[in-house]
Amino acid sequence: MKKLIYTMVLADEDNHIFATTGTLFFTIQLIIAVIYTFITSGSFLNIKLISILFVINLLLTFLEIFAIRFMMIHDFDNTAEPVEYKVDSYSLSKASGKEFYTIRTNKGVKVIDKDKVDVVHMEALTDDKRKIGTTEIKYAELKIPDGLPEYQSKILTKMLTQAKNPSMLMTFKYVKNEAKD
Repeated sequence: MKKLIYTMVLADEDNHIFATTGTLFFTIQLIIAVIYTFITSGSFLNIKLISILFVINLLLTFLEIFAIRFMMIHDFDNTAEPVEYKVDSYSLSKASGKEFYTIRTNKGVKVIDKDKVDVVHMEALTDDKRKIGTTEIKYAELKIPDGLPEYQSKILTKMLTQAKNPSMLMTFKYVKNEAKD
């Protein structure tokens, strides 16, 4: 079932809501209800039955949409893994009217759009005298692991690119752990 939903979303990204909802089902039921009311009562005035069918199908439609989105978000949360790097240096630069962070990590250089990085500055308490006054910089980003089925990998990768801040640049300034009165 999951593969079917992922395939439908992947195949028809713009209109997958209509493909997965009860729109066609609602139309068929509505036609049957109109024909039934016309045959049994001889008129189209039985709005009550049509209204009930409309409300039921509207609720089913929202439940289906909610279930599919919940499943996608749940899979993304369980699949995307944070990867952490130690940062040697970083700088903010401009190119073509956009701002980018150039981050030199222990795994190479990364150039990331400024809007996709959440920069956090924190003070870390420590009792280690060697660390007091030093600063440590780390970079973490979400990655979709290799080895996923293609239908799932494409959707989750697209969700990752649409995420507001899929990466974080963290600076830790170590300060003495003092009891505050």
